[in-house]
Amino acid sequence: MVIAQYVLIACLSLVLAGGLIWVTDRISRKPAQQSEIWLSEPASVLLYQSGVLLDANSAGRALLRAKGDSKGDWSFVSEYLSKRFPGFPSFQVNVESEESKTFSAGDPDDGSIVVLEQWDDMARITLQHIGVQETPSSAGTTRINPVLDDAPYPIWQSDESGQVTWANSAYLDLATRMDLAIEESALPRVFETYPGPNLPKPTRTAVTNSDRTQSYWFDVSSIKRAGQYTHYATDANAIVNAEIAQRNFVQTLTKTFAQLSIGLAIFDRNRQLALFNPALIDLTALPADFLSSRPNLMTFFDRMRENRMMPEPRNYASWREHLAEVVVAASDDRYTETWSLPSGVTYRVVGRPHPDGATAFLFEDISAEVSLARRFRADLELGFSALDTVREGVAVFSPSGKLGFCNAVFRDLWDIEPELSITEYTLQEALHHWRTHSEKSDLWERLRHHVLDLNPRENWERDLLLVSGKRITVRVVSLNGGFTSILFAESEAKKDSQDTLEMMAG
Repeated sequence: MVIAQYVLIACLSLVLAGGLIWVTDRISRKPAQQSEIWLSEPASVLLYQSGVLLDANSAGRALLRAKGDSKGDWSFVSEYLSKRFPGFPSFQVNVESEESKTFSAGDPDDGSIVVLEQWDDMARITLQHIGVQETPSSAGTTRINPVLDDAPYPIWQSDESGQVTWANSAYLDLATRMDLAIEESALPRVFETYPGPNLPKPTRTAVTNSDRTQSYWFDVSSIKRAGQYTHYATDANAIVNAEIAQRNFVQTLTKTFAQLSIGLAIFDRNRQLALFNPALIDLTALPADFLSSRPNLMTFFDRMRENRMMPEPRNYASWREHLAEVVVAASDDRYTETWSLPSGVTYRVVGRPHPDGATAFLFEDISAEVSLARRFRADLELGFSALDTVREGVAVFSPSGKLGFCNAVFRDLWDIEPELSITEYTLQEALHHWRTHSEKSDLWERLRHHVLDLNPRENWERDLLLVSGKRITVRVVSLNGGFTSILFAESEAKKDSQDTLEMMAG
């Protein structure tokens, strides 16, 4: 039994000796004097979603129990960590792209760090307890824990002059990609990071290889302890690329907006002008320097009123209240107005909501459209007036059997007012009315087939006796587009309307 115990002790001694030889051999490859760094206890890991604790490892749960709160909401944990690690956020926020931040303890004797990793509405907090002790070896090198050496992001230390005194493997790999020489006596300086007043505020910086073909972006945080500066670099390529893509997208939109004939004005959530296009300058007569100064929405519309580029309010005292109503209506996607200006120009102004509380206003010159509509309406009224002078009753039906228009003689003859109908007046209603006020005849069935027939049709006419004893002539004339004109004339009015009928048919 005693022999077995001696054998076991001997085996354990050999294993420990072999481990020490391996560690010494691995650490002796790192140049420059440094401190011995080791993990004093397991890391505490907490996983959150929108400020609510989802999960934690055993060390994390032990930390929460030690602080007197097993629920571990973000507000509770941030209150504890922000006192120990300056800059730790009080609230969890959503991020568009994955990011990672490192916070160092404010106490110089506290070597612990907190790593905050965020993506979307998720966040992972890692509290790593690290011990530090100056332990230079006889060869001038330093022993370093493999955990820090294998960190995925560059970590290094420098002196007051900026000379790198220690670096982990990620730093050395980056130096190799940057075509920098790694010597035993001196480590290359990859980052142009010098001690300054910004510590420990993160600084975004880029490193580029010798032929300027590849750049890498990092957020560098630094802390000072015992005359040495420790630097932590986290990958910021995803964030920078997203910002570049966003900037390129905005430039593309700006070029597109520059070609529009519609004036565009976008106001941000603070009601300041954030974006406009050249057409807005032409339509509003506002100078470019005024628009470039990012005026607020009230100032923008006040300036337009001064330039007489919008309708003058009847009551100036309520002008600001009206503008407030305009903003609310535009935010709800229900603002559309037509502005008739004293100069004779007509604008259509539309307000639309945009993401993040922004509001867009579109100004379109519809003067030509309004002028054309007015001219068309005037021509129609002139045509209707001319038809009212004809002594024949005229009614025009579409191929679907809907009444297009009729003249005053038609309305008087049949004692009807089709315009007063809530719905469209149809051929079926007209036939029912005509049958009621005339003697029995097959004329109406023939007329129905003629109006609804899409094939080429011959004009025809028939005499008809009304129940009142009056005899009239019914003429059916095919018009362009499948329309049909039905003319009702007493015998003495027949000749007077011949010219009108030929004009409409031609």
